Amino acid sequence: MIKYILILFNFCLFAEYYGGSPGSSFNYGTNAREISLSNSIVSSYNKGFVAFNNPALLPKINDNEYGFSYFLMSLDRSIQSISISRPLPPSAGVSLSFYRIGTNNIIQTSTFGSEEGSLNHSQGFGMLSFGIDLGSLSAGFNFKALFNDMDIYKSESSLGFDLGFLYEVNNNINLGFKINNLSSSFDWEINYLNQNQPELYEEEIPLNYMIGLSYNKSNKLLFSTQIDYLSTNDNLNLDNQFFSRYKVGVEYHLIADSFEFPILLRGGLNSINNNLECTFGFGMPVKINNSMILNIDYALDPGLVDEGISHLFSFSLLNY
Repeated sequence: MIKYILILFNFCLFAEYYGGSPGSSFNYGTNAREISLSNSIVSSYNKGFVAFNNPALLPKINDNEYGFSYFLMSLDRSIQSISISRPLPPSAGVSLSFYRIGTNNIIQTSTFGSEEGSLNHSQGFGMLSFGIDLGSLSAGFNFKALFNDMDIYKSESSLGFDLGFLYEVNNNINLGFKINNLSSSFDWEINYLNQNQPELYEEEIPLNYMIGLSYNKSNKLLFSTQIDYLSTNDNLNLDNQFFSRYKVGVEYHLIADSFEFPILLRGGLNSINNNLECTFGFGMPVKINNSMILNIDYALDPGLVDEGISHLFSFSLLNY
């Protein structure tokens, strides 16, 4: 029993202030730019990682895009994400993505406190995404295959969905809306000693509603704001409770004469249950050849419960 308490404690470090609900660690973020803007970009284009933030933005890609993140974090935590996106002319886009979040080397102890080895825990999903442009309105969906591995126990493969919309008010202002985790769950097989057949246990992942507004001024300044409504199950009353999370992000394009491309400075604030968190980061485009750019993005995670500072890097490759 002690080893599973340790696993759950380590995953609560990912789960922020609404930890404890299944799948809450997925809310941490998939890439450095998103995290440095306080995850406030449901209405803003995110190169290389569009499908993760809102599949309704997929029709906006002009050419193939590739995104990759590998976060080595404090307390042996890690995140890996990869996304491949391409346009589908004349007015659609498609993406294939993978996301994994895990904790390694969790010390296993006996009831007497002696070490008995180490444990690992991971969860994530593979995702197929599609988006279509309907004029001023765009729509898209994510189709996800979820997994959850806890030491020797593995959840059965289960399916989930996300649904997203984007409305272009004008050339500078976008409205975004997304519903995460429709019909999503972790399905476990529980083996009891007095039963010949294992019992299936479904762990439902709560819904997450996101609505956001972004303002982009001539590719020089991005201002984004977002509200998340996250539902959690009350295990005692079996009622859904909702938490509101408010987010703001700013990205400024710093243009220097010695660089061909601008340096992107980023910052954000988010608030939940009267707690305020700050995020910081930057981005730097690097020219690979006459047609390719490598975007290098960085975010600083100062930590929420004294788990230590983590330095997060993401990379995206695209044509220009």
